[in-house]
Amino acid sequence: MAFAAASNPLAQFKVWRVELGRRMVRLVVIFAYFFLYAPIVLLFITSFDPGEVMRFPNTGYDLTWYRFFLSDYPTIIALGNSLVLAVASSLLAAILGTLCALGFVRSDFLGKKFLNLLIFVPLIVPPVVTGIALVLLLYGLGIPKGLGYLVIGHTLLGLPYVVVVVSAQLYRFPRNLEEASLSLGANEVETFFEVTLPLLKPGILAGIVFAFMTSLQEYPATQTWAVPSFYTLPIVMYDKIRDQLSPEVNVIGVLMILIAIPLPLIAEYLRAKP
Repeated sequence: MAFAAASNPLAQFKVWRVELGRRMVRLVVIFAYFFLYAPIVLLFITSFDPGEVMRFPNTGYDLTWYRFFLSDYPTIIALGNSLVLAVASSLLAAILGTLCALGFVRSDFLGKKFLNLLIFVPLIVPPVVTGIALVLLLYGLGIPKGLGYLVIGHTLLGLPYVVVVVSAQLYRFPRNLEEASLSLGANEVETFFEVTLPLLKPGILAGIVFAFMTSLQEYPATQTWAVPSFYTLPIVMYDKIRDQLSPEVNVIGVLMILIAIPLPLIAEYLRAKP
């Protein structure tokens, strides 16, 4: 076969074309990864530049701006606010998303497809539009603007991720375990908390991680909900970029990356866990 391919020009051309295609694919993948991760590496490097102007290459390397960040009280407060908001909204999204997933997967009712579509509207509509719409709704209901807007809004933004992950796990859920629990004398509530919920825990935790990430980095919609007494880290970060372009932004970016990068890996591990 090898001799025949070597003596046949058409066969040689086909082999050359396949090999060229493989090399082109590798080259495209390399370029894609370069443009994805080179800015992140550059951000890490420039965060150690002691100069007062953002530049590359560095004029030196030290922890000047890291120390400045740790002494920047408003930014630290914003970081704490972001973490508190992300935890609260992701937990609420997990509770509501799990209930919604159970209803959509295990029940059949009028308007099911329409309601299921509404759950995913925050993923389709631009966040700033969602933010304005929620402000109009809550203001019409007489709810004063404040922390409640942020919690409700971030919960809505994280809800679709929980519904997707938990629903996917419910479709492959071993229902015979629930039937065995019921046949052994446990009621439906006991079966849910002792059988169903533990088996759904990996999916719920993965949904929490995705909702947490969404809340932590959300900026456009958060602008419409935030109040001066409670502002988040992305708002502070964008204000610094707009007003003074401080090198402290590099440090904040590094911090966000260090928080964000491990979370998708954890979520994917939990989602794929049987």
